[in-house]
Amino acid sequence: MAILTLAKYTIRGYLKERILLVVLFFAVVLMVASWALSPLAVGAQRKIVVDIGLAALSVFGTLLIVLLGAGSYHQEKERGILKALLVKPITRTDWVLGKYFGTVLTVVSVVLAMALVHLGVMAASGAAITANVVTASWLAVLEAMVVTAVLTLFASFTSPVLASFFTLASVAAGHLSRDLLTFADRVHGAARHAAIAAYYLLPNLGLFNVRSEAVHDLPLADGFVWSVTVYGLFYASTLLVLSILIFRMREVN
Repeated sequence: MAILTLAKYTIRGYLKERILLVVLFFAVVLMVASWALSPLAVGAQRKIVVDIGLAALSVFGTLLIVLLGAGSYHQEKERGILKALLVKPITRTDWVLGKYFGTVLTVVSVVLAMALVHLGVMAASGAAITANVVTASWLAVLEAMVVTAVLTLFASFTSPVLASFFTLASVAAGHLSRDLLTFADRVHGAARHAAIAAYYLLPNLGLFNVRSEAVHDLPLADGFVWSVTVYGLFYASTLLVLSILIFRMREVN
């Protein structure tokens, strides 16, 4: 019950932020622009609309998580609200999970709204809405859940600026995780071990990117969506457990 109450409190706080509408506005403008400009690319109209729309889900979703979440996780502490909350029958675990679920529900709602706009733009442009497009939209939602967990981890022990920086760095590295293995094969010693460790520790966000398959309507491997879903939920859950353990050891002034 405490977790649900904190999640509602977090969502209400986010709804007052203008950045929520700003991000959604620019995402919609980008999708509509892809439709308006697609006739300029003869023979590739559908590819442009699908690719830009799906890319907007991932990019703007991540941007929204960082802009909203990083500051929100520290506002209660700065205003003395967090200390007052922890005096009541609210545990630190409740606070971390409440903030996480509040952030996830807000961001996922925006991502789903963008996905609906994207599907509407595709329908208006005459592009076929395939199963891969729907799958890519679901994986964008799942990616948002993982990225929010990453932000939660860093926000549990760093400042808003550092939490934002580390989250963006993790997202960038996560999308390039396959290159880490390639790099590990070409180096030796400590660099090789560091690259392999980074590959397994960082979120493999490349798994959530099936834009190429959606654009070219390529088949996905059997069980791929299921395995990626399990991986995403497991990774996010692991980071939440670490966040709770770290936050329990921190002093709240």
